[in-house]
Amino acid sequence: MNKYQVVFESPQKRDYVSLKNYVRKNIPVWIIEPFHAYHHKKGIRFFPSHLSPYILELLSAGKIKLIKHEELNAKEIYFLAADRAVSVTDAVFPEYRKEHAELIQYISDTLGSDKAEDVFKKDLCNQLAEFYSVNIMMHRVETLLGTEQILFYPDINVHDYMYLKNLLSKTKQDFFEHPHIRFLLQARAAEFIEDFKEYFGALTGLSAQAFASGLLSNFSFTRKKGKKDKKEYCYGVTIVSPMRQLADNRRGPDFIIDNNKIHAGEVVYFPLADVTDKQKKNLVEIASDIVYLPRAGRFFSHAAEWRRLLRISIKENFMRNGKEIKTACNVLFNYFRWLKVLGDIKIRHFITHCDFGANHIGRNLALNQAGVQTWYFTDSMNSGCNLITDKKTCAMCHPFWTYLHYDHFVTWDELLARYFKGHPGSFRYAHVVGCLWSGHIKKKIEIRSKTANPALKNIKNDFVIVAFDTTYTRNGITSYIEGITFVEHLLLLVNDYPDVHIFLKEKHNRDAHITFDAVLGPKLSDLYKRMDIHPQITICSNHTDASELISISDMVISFPFTSTTFEALSVDRPAVWHDPLCYYRDTPYAEAGGVTTHNYDELKAKVLEIKSLESGEYRNPIPADSPLMDPYRDGKAIERFRELLTSSSAGVEQLCCHCFPVRDGKCE
Repeated sequence: MNKYQVVFESPQKRDYVSLKNYVRKNIPVWIIEPFHAYHHKKGIRFFPSHLSPYILELLSAGKIKLIKHEELNAKEIYFLAADRAVSVTDAVFPEYRKEHAELIQYISDTLGSDKAEDVFKKDLCNQLAEFYSVNIMMHRVETLLGTEQILFYPDINVHDYMYLKNLLSKTKQDFFEHPHIRFLLQARAAEFIEDFKEYFGALTGLSAQAFASGLLSNFSFTRKKGKKDKKEYCYGVTIVSPMRQLADNRRGPDFIIDNNKIHAGEVVYFPLADVTDKQKKNLVEIASDIVYLPRAGRFFSHAAEWRRLLRISIKENFMRNGKEIKTACNVLFNYFRWLKVLGDIKIRHFITHCDFGANHIGRNLALNQAGVQTWYFTDSMNSGCNLITDKKTCAMCHPFWTYLHYDHFVTWDELLARYFKGHPGSFRYAHVVGCLWSGHIKKKIEIRSKTANPALKNIKNDFVIVAFDTTYTRNGITSYIEGITFVEHLLLLVNDYPDVHIFLKEKHNRDAHITFDAVLGPKLSDLYKRMDIHPQITICSNHTDASELISISDMVISFPFTSTTFEALSVDRPAVWHDPLCYYRDTPYAEAGGVTTHNYDELKAKVLEIKSLESGEYRNPIPADSPLMDPYRDGKAIERFRELLTSSSAGVEQLCCHCFPVRDGKCE
């Protein structure tokens, strides 16, 4: 009888010798099937790496065994870990702060606000999510394999894991003990060396920053050469996703401009991500002014602040605070960078979306100190709250949405407002304005009623379905097996209904599928190739304007819970989310009735139902007063957003008639 067994998560080439040695000694070896997890360090974050060829050979030969993701119920681990991390961070942070008190206090003092501490809280929350992801996984492995001792090779920094475990223990937080699991001693030593390298890497970067700031601050080109008038703008708008925002469609960063309430000359644009030459050209065509943020932090001077941070970093927790040094440097860098920007221009409102990383806190503190109101809007409705059911054991909170420091939150429906406000460190005001993109669709529909539709020029079929897929992952939240079944059902539809034509917009380029899943990705691509040559199907690129497609549709079918179905329903366009494998039957939109199908028979019945209706007969089955939908459905969400922006120029106290403060899970 073996005294122990070995479990590898994400085994690499360097593990080959150790693994073969275990096999040679007839020690049972298990490999965890890769799955979508919060803690993966290797490969693409949130997308599990592929098993090495030598692992596949050993599995095929029966020399090692596979722990399948279904056996661990791995799909829910991601949500459980994220939710648990959010729930304990505030309780754990005081103990964490004790260990880094001088460093954290210095950052708060330098930025002039205790809110600066939330940068560290947000990073801690992410670390705790990684911890719980591993902790839950190991508990389920231990339960599955029994009471034999397990030598575990996890895809984490073991040293960091043990530190967080100790922190949770000190603060009396719940986690799983794993008495039958131990880590290889060499792994602990290796991870200690990794932390050591991280510390000296961070310290070296900080030293260079402090030295360069001190040296270059003495040069004339860093000194102010008299006062100059600041150029003033009412609104600053960010470019956070150039691929989407500068794709030559109606959903670009200039959507707030109507040249009535908000004029083009009142807006300045801030690219926060790298832009290609083509994207720069597109931005120039719509922008009156563009400000590219300074990147070289050493030119900001502030030499005394950087030197003080260096002294504290060396003195406090020597060789054990690499992560904290990086966090402190990043928040200072962003704070000083925006002080420099605000020294050259003046804005009243700062508008952004998908901007939830820790770096936003330093920036927004600088903006608020300059009297700028900050606005965060949601450009979609797809979020964790769409998956919450009464059967869930967690609130589906996520570290992404924690410690967000914005004055205003602008969103589509009450469900999203409640969900975001349920996270710690949230917005001052939440505004429900309806679906932002419904106006674009409504206008295009009105135009289509008066003119011939060029997209349908060569379409002889009477009934047009527009379909939208999503991002799929291997053994993850939206799996490739679901994506394959979704497309198979679309193919069945055109075979069952010769008078139906489907326009399918692909979310990603097909090459991405092979990267995300080497086995099932090609199968999905092959199905798309079948659709390419089908006379009743038109494949649209991922750059195609979704509003354009929805406007030509008789019905919209989206993978759950892609925003396009919500957008269509917001203008009373027939639409459903199609859940091909019945994974989402207990979710809010499924329980609402009439907008979700869960197998092919249900989808076919819904298509037949919609086909039988006369023009104008369809009505959104979700009531107008439901928190699940756009409460207005009038295509005027952007107008309401503009009204909020323009009426708030004199201060937030004037917003009472427009805002929806959320407290205790209820919109007031």
